[in-house]
Amino acid sequence: GFETYITIQNPNTTAVTAMVTYMTKTGPQTRADITLPPISQTVINPRNDIGATDFSTKVECKEKKTIAVDRRMIWMGPNAASPEGHASIGVTSPAKTWYLPEGSSKWGFECWLLIQNPNATDATATVTYMIEGEGPKTITHNIPKASRASFNMETDIGQKDASIKVVSNQPVIPERAMYRNNRRGGHDSIGATAPATDYYLAEGATGYNVNYITYVLVQNPNATPADVTLTYMTPTGAKPQAPFTMPANSRKTIRVNDQLEPNTDVSTKVHGSAPIIAERAMYWDNGTGEACHDSIGMSSPYTTFCLPDGETYNGTETWILVQNPNNEEVTVEITYMTPTGTGNAVFTEKIPANSRKTFNMSDKIPSGRAAIKVTSKTSGKKIMVERAMYWNNRGAGTDTIGGI
Repeated sequence: GFETYITIQNPNTTAVTAMVTYMTKTGPQTRADITLPPISQTVINPRNDIGATDFSTKVECKEKKTIAVDRRMIWMGPNAASPEGHASIGVTSPAKTWYLPEGSSKWGFECWLLIQNPNATDATATVTYMIEGEGPKTITHNIPKASRASFNMETDIGQKDASIKVVSNQPVIPERAMYRNNRRGGHDSIGATAPATDYYLAEGATGYNVNYITYVLVQNPNATPADVTLTYMTPTGAKPQAPFTMPANSRKTIRVNDQLEPNTDVSTKVHGSAPIIAERAMYWDNGTGEACHDSIGMSSPYTTFCLPDGETYNGTETWILVQNPNNEEVTVEITYMTPTGTGNAVFTEKIPANSRKTFNMSDKIPSGRAAIKVTSKTSGKKIMVERAMYWNNRGAGTDTIGGI
């Protein structure tokens, strides 16, 4: 079965109160409010509140101050040598239109579209699958009020590779989860609410001792073709690639390992002649079976990112991936926020122009838990940040973008 953890980050200098609502198939359920210490991390297990069930989660700050929330799910596939997991940052508001570039019901994948309806009325969602090499197909789904519904891509369109567009008559929040090898591995991501001419992906790697394979998934939701260019930002600098043309309402898969040398850490900038959306998936195998993680990109860099989850005990590794898409060096400040808010670690580092740099939480927090805050201290220069976590000697892992 699945085990779910909700991690809440309070980046404020005063304590705040979190209100949690679980949206289940039978309607909303609440739990006791939670006090979050200043500059801290708090973890809850929903099973202790609502038992074993499917649900979506809404977390609100009673004092209306900024907090960040993400969710990690852990499970053990039949006969698997390692428990696997996936994670996603939460979103700050529902919307009527969403885009999810990744999606596959081929190659042994099961692919689920998960839609949360936080409204007091039912929602009707028009789901368009932009099938790679074929074109779009549209399905209509209903999501009851104050609940979550799950839809199987193979049931909707058969065994295909496809990006997804969700248009709802009520504001909703979708995610997409994918599993393979009898659920030995799986990944999950939120979507994006709008296409843009640029998308940024902080994480990526090729090779190393677990043979990382990185894919960039690009969605063109326009009624006309778009020219797309990828620029890889490595520790040694930018490596622009040749442009390619995407048909209207289509999806394109790029295998990064085919374009970079082995054993390369990489962030990616995806540029379109028309607005597009980009996502990145990674697969690897430490000898215990294929594992994977995934994240949507962001349409612009930002000054500050918050990443609520993070731990460095019980064999868990936490890595912070910082992409500098600027033409000059930037200085970043990284803060690790402990569960009590005491013993926090704060340090600064320089990131070269058009490059990516990786930070290991265990260098500052050898054994413990901490939320993460990364801020660009170089005036006017913004960054992109993700967090990757691994355990069981990289037999499994998760990744997500940060909250802004």
